[in-house]
Amino acid sequence: MLYVFIALAVILIATGYYYLKPEKIITKNIFNAEYFRGLNYLLNNEEDKAFKIFTALMDVDSSTIETHLALGGLYRKRGEFDKAILIHQNLLSRPTLENELKNQALYELAKDFQSAGLYDRSEKIFKNLSEVNSYNQSCKEHLLKLYEVTKDWEKAINVVNTLSSDNVNGNGKITLLSQYYCEISKINFENSELEKAVAISKKALKVDQNCIRANLQLAKYYSKNDVNISAQYYQLVISQNIDFAKYISSKIIELGKKVNSSDVILNTILSISKMKELPFIPDIYLFLLYEKDEVSAEKYLNYHKMNNPITDFVINHTIALSKPESQSLPVIDNITKSYQKIFSTSCYFLCNNCGYKSHVLNWLCPSCNHWNSIVPKSPIDIIEESSNDDQR
Repeated sequence: MLYVFIALAVILIATGYYYLKPEKIITKNIFNAEYFRGLNYLLNNEEDKAFKIFTALMDVDSSTIETHLALGGLYRKRGEFDKAILIHQNLLSRPTLENELKNQALYELAKDFQSAGLYDRSEKIFKNLSEVNSYNQSCKEHLLKLYEVTKDWEKAINVVNTLSSDNVNGNGKITLLSQYYCEISKINFENSELEKAVAISKKALKVDQNCIRANLQLAKYYSKNDVNISAQYYQLVISQNIDFAKYISSKIIELGKKVNSSDVILNTILSISKMKELPFIPDIYLFLLYEKDEVSAEKYLNYHKMNNPITDFVINHTIALSKPESQSLPVIDNITKSYQKIFSTSCYFLCNNCGYKSHVLNWLCPSCNHWNSIVPKSPIDIIEESSNDDQR
């Protein structure tokens, strides 16, 4: 009897579930079909038809919003900014859009405007969204990129000063501030405002005492009226980064020609020649040979002789070029010209972060957007580094 009651209970439960279970909702498939029809219109550049479908669809089916956002981002990456803007504006036209989704759509729209070069619109949205905690850091990072493109350095400095993070877009805050001040200094110098340029470059050094660019600027500025101070700033650069040694040495020697090699210039070159960590620099050897004496030049030469075929090759050719019949200044110029023809000593500038190569010293790498990552390299340097890599 007990088994009969159990069987009846099971039958009743099964019957109740069958008749009372909720019916399947089939509208989602209908809406998805409409959604894909809208995508088809969009892909065929029929934006008006796509707009009508998307607008109607969003009123009844919020599940496609994330897909809209992803699609808009895809169009932006493809460079089809008008379509990306349309999609994100369509999302924002929905009156019942949740606040978080609205912020997300605004963020994407601001990136659309920035990519399309509509900087004023992009700036306005990013500024407003930066008041939202979850968007504060990312919006300010985009604002910095925007101000770098538009060269609005004062605004960029203001943004950096409000950041809580010490690292922004792969750069340290101190690096960014010093570089922005250097950009302002450069503008002042180009506008013949030398005192302002000097003051701003010194301000950059207060922010970052290791700012190579600021020292280079000050060396350039002081070369107009105080060669001795200029040489000191140039020497500071070498002590900061030996990769700049060859590049800076030639500048110091050029500085010496302006004043017929003053004692300060000579002492600066002598000081550089005694820096053991530096590579052999032919310009320094030639300068010591003709402006100091053979003993100093020979000491410098002997120190760098080693079992390095590339360095020995450079030394041997430098010695060969240093033995003309006359030792007048015009001959030194001819030696330098011959050396440049043989070794092609004009510098390349390589980014340590991404490998970008240029004939111009860019402080902001055009390829990876890193500041202060580019260093000068001569063709000999590149050959030596390749040789060392092969030996490893």
